[in-house]
Amino acid sequence: MSTNAEAFAIAAHGDQRYDGDPYRVHLAAVVRVLNDFGYVGAYEAAGWLHDVVEDTGVSLAEIADRFGSDVARMVDAVTGLGATRAERNARIYAGIAEEPEAAAVKLADRIANVEAASTGSAHGARYLSEADAFSAVVRLHVPPGMWLRLEEALARHRAATS
Repeated sequence: MSTNAEAFAIAAHGDQRYDGDPYRVHLAAVVRVLNDFGYVGAYEAAGWLHDVVEDTGVSLAEIADRFGSDVARMVDAVTGLGATRAERNARIYAGIAEEPEAAAVKLADRIANVEAASTGSAHGARYLSEADAFSAVVRLHVPPGMWLRLEEALARHRAATS
């Protein structure tokens, strides 16, 4: 399933870039984080597909048809739709509240983002500003070691602002 999800996600994102790199670089980083903490199967598929509904013309129904309802529920839970970042985050936080298993996918995404963000960057500052709200929703549903990895990555950005 994961190999099919990888190929599907890469094709769906096409020529899109993520922070200057081909989109697949970000997607692979998310899946590596999931794998680092033993998340496989449907979690890997959701890791590959986590931005497809948000950033491409692929529908959630197509994800469900191709990859099953478990993957589709996780993808839906971490899909940020809305006009503003606050609206997108609110939708994700509500989705995780309904599908707590999706918290690992969102945390892997956040870890990949924070680890890739340049120290002192606007991206790093954004993740720092969202840390408390993110923690309130995600932390209870993920392994402590996985959460610690995010904290360590955020600490690098905190140190740059001190």
